[in-house]
Amino acid sequence: MASASDLKPFRAVYEARYGAFEVTATRSLSGSADNWRLDFQADSFFADINEYSRFLSRDGQLSPLHYEYRRSGLGRNRHTSLNFEHGENRVVNLTNADRTLENAPEKTQDKISYQLQLALDVAAGRQDLHYVVADGKKFREYRFTVTGKETLQTPLGEVETVKVQRVREDDDRETNIWFAPAWNYALVKLQQNEDGETYQIALTELIIDGKTINAR
Repeated sequence: MASASDLKPFRAVYEARYGAFEVTATRSLSGSADNWRLDFQADSFFADINEYSRFLSRDGQLSPLHYEYRRSGLGRNRHTSLNFEHGENRVVNLTNADRTLENAPEKTQDKISYQLQLALDVAAGRQDLHYVVADGKKFREYRFTVTGKETLQTPLGEVETVKVQRVREDDDRETNIWFAPAWNYALVKLQQNEDGETYQIALTELIIDGKTINAR
């Protein structure tokens, strides 16, 4: 996944865990050429979460066009819809015009496209893993550093991964992401620790370009 031409459609299923709660989450990429869509879906007894990003991909750089987030179920429902107007350097909030963001920095990402851009950049050996993300309210800056290689045991078999850690000023939170080079830099595991609670997603099924992955 070192360049845009190496993007391949995939479907990844994860076991998602937050504290004592476990749910199944699905992450999928579809499309071809300059027209791609990344989806994330998680369903539980408490809530259903659906989000997607439509974007262009050129020379290893993703350019979001539209982002959508929906959460429904117990508690307050949420909906965020964003249009990225790169020519105008603007991110239009279609659900709340007062939160439209002007003066968008170049290469601004949405809340899920940056994860795929991170995989592309790690694959390309880039060291400056810095992303500006529009979350519907403001721009946030995410920085990451590669901490090394780690072999993980997964339901698909043993796989060598590249471990990436988010750089934070807040020492109470820690986020780590593991990508598998042998599986087109698929996201194998994500773990976040905050205030004594752990949120984690771990890969259980993976199909890349129509081929089921099984390392065993």
